[in-house]
Amino acid sequence: MKMKKLYALLVILIVIYIGVNVSANGFNILNVNDNSTTDTNGAVGDISFPKLENFNEIKVNDSAVKYVDNNTGVTINLQKIDNSQNLSDTYKTLVKQGTYSSSQEINQNGVTAYFLYKESESSYNTDIFFNKNNQNFKISGNNISYENSDYFIKNCKNIIDSIGSK
Repeated sequence: MKMKKLYALLVILIVIYIGVNVSANGFNILNVNDNSTTDTNGAVGDISFPKLENFNEIKVNDSAVKYVDNNTGVTINLQKIDNSQNLSDTYKTLVKQGTYSSSQEINQNGVTAYFLYKESESSYNTDIFFNKNNQNFKISGNNISYENSDYFIKNCKNIIDSIGSK
């Protein structure tokens, strides 16, 4: 009789454990944190955004997404910003302030993108401003190693090319 009570208690504890796991972060029995449980379902507000290979998408809020590649340590932050801003004016003002060490304006498949860099000896931070589908966006990255620079920029360009309306 005592063993039946212990088995019953074990079954109840297992059911509770599974219930807590499912409600907290999906069915994660092994308690592996891969950040996929905070998937943004492909949209920030009324804008759809691309899936990036090797990145997990984490919804920060209704207007921001964080892309994280745990293998390289590269993190890309994407957010919708105030539409009343003229990005060309914002870019020129930020360049004049001198807080960035370099800048460039590029045409990315018909979208003007403004790249601003703060460089250090081993890495850099960047802010990228662009307007697509009549919406202003900012992409940023911090402590991007020069080793991962091409990978980071390639994925930023993929974001710019792939953003679309829902």
